[in-house]
Amino acid sequence: MSTAIVYVILFSLLTIMVVGSSKARFLALFAGIVIFPLGVSFLQSPTVRPQDLFLYGFLFVVCLKERQYIWDDFKAFPLKIPLLLILLCHILSVYFNEGFKVKQFYACTREFIELYGYLFAAFVTTRRSSLTSILKGLYSFTVVLCILGIFEILLQGDYPYTYICRAFPIYSGYHSLDTIVSCIRDYRIRAMVTTAHPTAYGTLLCCLFMLFVSQWNKPQWEKSRLIILYLLLAVNLFISGSRTGMVCAILGAFLIFLHKRSIILKIALVGICFFLSVAYVNIAIDEFSKESQGSSLSMRQQQLLFTFFQIQSSPIIGNGTGFTKNVFDYDEEGRPINDADIGGLESIVFKTLIDYGFVGLAAYYLYDICLVVWFYRRRREAWAGPLGYQIVLISTLFFTLSGHIGNNTAFAFLIEGLLIGRLYRDKDHEISRDDKPETATEELELIDSPENADS
Repeated sequence: MSTAIVYVILFSLLTIMVVGSSKARFLALFAGIVIFPLGVSFLQSPTVRPQDLFLYGFLFVVCLKERQYIWDDFKAFPLKIPLLLILLCHILSVYFNEGFKVKQFYACTREFIELYGYLFAAFVTTRRSSLTSILKGLYSFTVVLCILGIFEILLQGDYPYTYICRAFPIYSGYHSLDTIVSCIRDYRIRAMVTTAHPTAYGTLLCCLFMLFVSQWNKPQWEKSRLIILYLLLAVNLFISGSRTGMVCAILGAFLIFLHKRSIILKIALVGICFFLSVAYVNIAIDEFSKESQGSSLSMRQQQLLFTFFQIQSSPIIGNGTGFTKNVFDYDEEGRPINDADIGGLESIVFKTLIDYGFVGLAAYYLYDICLVVWFYRRRREAWAGPLGYQIVLISTLFFTLSGHIGNNTAFAFLIEGLLIGRLYRDKDHEISRDDKPETATEELELIDSPENADS
C-alpha cells in the first residue's frame, strides 16, 4: 500500500509538471526533489532517479511548451562564461586522467547538468511568472514540511523517508532500511524528513528562512502568517541538528536586516557581533572538538589530510569526475562505508580538489564571486537583488563548511535561479492566463515598479 502511495505521488507531480502552468511546473519540480531523495533510483547503469525525471522532464517540457522563448532565455541567462569555465575544467580533468572515453565525458556532462540545471530551470520560470505567486505555493509546502519534521522527532523515526526509499528497486543512501530510519542520537536530536541527510535538510531550511524573512515588509503578506512560518522554520532548524544550518540562517537574517540600515548602524552592529563572536569562540571550539558527536575539528583535520594525499599525483586538474565516489568501500547492498576517522568529505573544497584540482576549485569560487557581483550590481532594482547576493554568500559559506550532501545544492540553486529570473525578466513577454497575478499587489510585483522594489 505504501509503495502504491509513493508512486501515485511521483506520477501526480510529473503529470502536474507536464500539463500545469509555469508556476505549477516549478512547484512540482521543487516538491519532487525534496520528497524523493537522491539515493533512490529505478536503474543503476545508466542511473535513472526520480530527481533526474523531474529535472530533465522540466527542461524538456519547457523546451517543448515555451520553444518560442527558450533561445531568448538562454541568451539572457547571465554567467554563461563562469559556468562554461567550470564545465571546461571538468572536461579537461576527465581527458587528462581517463583519455578520450565517451562514458566518462557522459558522466562529466551529466554531473554538470544535474548540478547547475536547477539554476536555469528556476530562471526560466520567473522570466514569465509571478514570483509572489510562486512564493505563496512554497509557503504551503514549507508549512507541511516543517510539520513532518516535528512529527519525525515526536515519533522517534523518519517514516516518510523509510517508506519512500523502500518503494524503489535500488537504494544507495546513508541509512539502513531494515528498520524505520532515525537520525536521533543520544547527544543530539536530528531530523531530515525526506532530504537524505540532516545537513541537506538544514540547507533547505536555511534558504527558505532567508527567502521568507525578506518578505516581512511586503504588502502581499500578512505578518501573522509569516510569524507562524518563522517559528516553524526556527523549530525545524533546531531539530535538524545542523549547526551549520542554524549559524548560516542567523547570519543570513542578520544580512537582510542590515541591508537598508544606515552606515553608522551597520558599523555598530557588525562591531557588536565581532566582539560577541570573539567572546564565544572558545565555546564554539569546545563544541566542535567533542569526539563521537557528529562532525568535529579532528574529523575535519583528517579529511584535510586525506584530501592532501589524494591530490598529490594530480593537484592541478584533479583525478576526474566521480573519483571521490570510489575512494570509499561499499557494503554488499551498495551503501558507502566511510572511515570512522574521516566520516566523508564535509566541505566542497575537499571534493572539488580531489575530483578537479586547484583549477576546478578556482572555477567554482569564480562562479560564486561573479554571481555575488551580478546580484550586488542590481541591488537597487528590486528586493531580489540584495537577497540574491546574500543567499549566494550564505550558501557558499554553507557548502564550504559542510559540503554537498543529498543534493542540497539544488535547494540553493532553485531559489537563486528564481531571483535571477525575477531581475532579468523580459518585460515584452506576455504572461499566460494561468500565470496572471491573482491580486493587485501581485500585479505590482509583476511589473517591477520602483515603489514595490523599495518596500
